[in-house]
Amino acid sequence: MELKLIPFWILLLSSSSGILGGDVSLYEYFQGDGITEGLTANGDEFKLNGKDLKILSGSFHYFRVHPSFWKTRLQQFKAAGLNTVDVYVPWNLHEPQRGEFDFGDGSSQFSPFLNITLFLEMIRDEDMLALLRPGPYICGEWEFGGIPGWMLHDHPMFFRSSFGPYQERAEIILHEVISRVKHLQFYTESGSKGGPLIMTQIENEYGNYGYGDHPRDKEHLKFLKSVLRQEGIETLLFTSDTPTLTGDWGNIDYELMTANFKWKSEQELQRIKELRPNAPILVSEFWPGWFDHWFEPNHNILSEEDFRVILGNIFNVNASVNFYMFHGGTNFAFMNGANILGYSGAELSPSYVPDVTSYDYDAPLTESGQYTAKYNATAEMIAAYDPLYDLLSHPPMPAIAPASTYSDVSFTEFIPYWDIIEKIPEQFREVLAKPTPMEKLEINNGNGQSYGYIVYRKTLPLLPGMVLKIRGHPRDLVQVMVNGVEVNPPVLSVGDLLRNFGSWAVRDAEFELLSHLEGCEAGCTLDLMVENLGRANFGSPHNFDQKKGLWEGDVLLDDQPLDDWEHIAVEMKPEWLATLDNWQPYSLEDNLHYGPRLLKGSLTVEGPVPENGLLPDTFFDYDCDEGCMDWKHGAVFVNGFNIGRYHQAGPQKSLYIPGPLLHEGENEIIVFENYLGSDVMKFTNIPNYGRPVKHV
Repeated sequence: MELKLIPFWILLLSSSSGILGGDVSLYEYFQGDGITEGLTANGDEFKLNGKDLKILSGSFHYFRVHPSFWKTRLQQFKAAGLNTVDVYVPWNLHEPQRGEFDFGDGSSQFSPFLNITLFLEMIRDEDMLALLRPGPYICGEWEFGGIPGWMLHDHPMFFRSSFGPYQERAEIILHEVISRVKHLQFYTESGSKGGPLIMTQIENEYGNYGYGDHPRDKEHLKFLKSVLRQEGIETLLFTSDTPTLTGDWGNIDYELMTANFKWKSEQELQRIKELRPNAPILVSEFWPGWFDHWFEPNHNILSEEDFRVILGNIFNVNASVNFYMFHGGTNFAFMNGANILGYSGAELSPSYVPDVTSYDYDAPLTESGQYTAKYNATAEMIAAYDPLYDLLSHPPMPAIAPASTYSDVSFTEFIPYWDIIEKIPEQFREVLAKPTPMEKLEINNGNGQSYGYIVYRKTLPLLPGMVLKIRGHPRDLVQVMVNGVEVNPPVLSVGDLLRNFGSWAVRDAEFELLSHLEGCEAGCTLDLMVENLGRANFGSPHNFDQKKGLWEGDVLLDDQPLDDWEHIAVEMKPEWLATLDNWQPYSLEDNLHYGPRLLKGSLTVEGPVPENGLLPDTFFDYDCDEGCMDWKHGAVFVNGFNIGRYHQAGPQKSLYIPGPLLHEGENEIIVFENYLGSDVMKFTNIPNYGRPVKHV
């Protein structure tokens, strides 16, 4: 994405709120002499406490942005003229195991990100309002659309439906969320007033959840609505879909319908008005960019010119808007979602496509919070459109520190694959007759395994020429090891993806064992390591039964089914990595064979630390000329924090490291590399998301 410098005159003007706006706060204006009602949607205008309101909102996912940046990002939203923040709630992070809730007081690496109460209070403190989208399904290119992996432990499970066991868990998480935010509503009849919450969404894009024009399960939507109301949500309710595709199929009880789109904006705006002629228009998702998948050739963008045209079309019909996304952030750890190529049940090869780690989205603010030309366009067009702009106060644009290029990291220690697996405790191992998906294991107090890798292990005689076969599709990426040595070729390109054994795209794949079989006549250890690359967050109902590992059929050797597999859960949690004590001296020259390994080095950061206590951001560069291309595929841990996956297939070729993860002195860098790796890691101050091409 092209980053453009902010013209000096804009910075100069923005330094004085008296030039670009008035001196009345949003809350002073809308509270007036007292709050007597919340947001209403009758006629052509939204009204808040009886006063006209143009909702000018931006999506901000608190779980994708380091909390040290929350305040500054919100100030950037406000400085652009936005008055509202759109907030998704990720069920899978807030309930990581059944009945175990984390709203900032847990022990995972995400716990500091999860205080939603604090986040909403911060929105209010920065003089903005909030749209709440509590799911429990959120889509959002997030792992499983926010649904916890442990929900796949029970069978059958019918997601996003009136199926009792699903609705039981959905009601529980909504209770937990709402109990922490209901006091922050702008208006309630008998309770608190003056909070930021003005609207709440029922489910998410439910019109898309089905087949063709067959009826949707609206009883489920009515159930979720009843839960919201019973738990104390009194705000205006809404649903969101793309009007020309699904009409009002995902709406109930004539609650406010909103529109999601990018292209064909005029048709979408016309259609939403036809469907709801007596309600104001809210574009709940104007997509100012798009997301990327691994193995795609390009980075998807929307040009500034097209951005201006679409936003102009929205403003021309007197509509309100939410920019999805205004600031995208990052899919840290293993939290990226995925998609199923196709529509309404029909699928296209390779069908499943996992999302990249970056959620930059080509948004007005970049992944690291830098300003773009679209940010300038937003500020300019809102200033001309918002009737209240000259009355209400607007802060200056916060200065954002540029990213830095830190010194190289040399990797001096490693743990080879065999020794990694030997360090997996017994409680994460089970012997089962047939290959079983990770979610069905009884580990983690009966919650199964949600993320990471699973190894299927069996000791048996192996001879050259034997043919290994996996029935069905592996879910997702398989590496075959004999006595700890990888024997199948890697999946590094689209060509590999479509033909190589071990790829999810190849059904009933066969692989002839030829190498590294010395002494295996009497028996060798056969390992099939399967990586969960992220569950699809969007698709038809059958796509949501997406268990990970090997489970669609038998594993066969020379057409004979193999039974009694040891299942080894390799969750790759940071707290487990911290316990490893079997590091060995590392030499790249002695480890040029393909195969998984852990590598460890140290990043030295010299002072002084800036006054705000935050070191500059940086990016792991795996596309440079010197050694970077040996980083094939894996995940990176910075001081125990999993910053996400990388893959040479691209399009993304850099990995964002937020400055707050670093400290002065020595910083531990651990890489789990699937295939090869290097003995040096380099950094850059310029992100590389791939070749930018307009997404259509």
